[in-house]
Amino acid sequence: ENAPEQFYLRTNLLSPLTNFGAEYCIGNNWSVGADYYFPWMPRNKNHKNCFQLLGWNVEGRYWFGKDRTVEDRLEGHSVGLSVASGYYDFEKDFMGNQGEFVSVGADYLYSLPVCKDRLHLEFTLGLGWIYSRVKPYEVYTEGGFAYKYSYEKNFNWWGPVKAGVSLVVPIRFSGRNGR
Repeated sequence: ENAPEQFYLRTNLLSPLTNFGAEYCIGNNWSVGADYYFPWMPRNKNHKNCFQLLGWNVEGRYWFGKDRTVEDRLEGHSVGLSVASGYYDFEKDFMGNQGEFVSVGADYLYSLPVCKDRLHLEFTLGLGWIYSRVKPYEVYTEGGFAYKYSYEKNFNWWGPVKAGVSLVVPIRFSGRNGR
């Protein structure tokens, strides 16, 4: 007889209402997931600063512990490997950078059930590498056009690439063939 399937929906509370993710159990100790991020701080009234990011990642995760049951899947300690990509436009004081990025990393996650196992809280910290081709620009007048420089520069970062305190909703449904 097949056990109920496990599917989880989540959002990272460190950037509320600007991201969502899903994770699916594969057996008792493995899961795969994907997240979509779209934090967006529009320009303030003087068009001086903005923060725009569109990114996504996919991840494979191993959950520690033997003899897991359906009820405690995706709870406790786990490690994961992820790949991410996206676009950005960051501007401060009329100077900005636009570009695309790729990232690979490893992370540690701890998931804690709350509200009689109706919700989980996840705490995540990841380390890895980010690469981007950066296109600098300048805005000469308030609300004016962006003047892009004719050069691009490489950006490489080794260090923290992921942090999260996520609210997770477990969803259980019948296994394949309605069993």
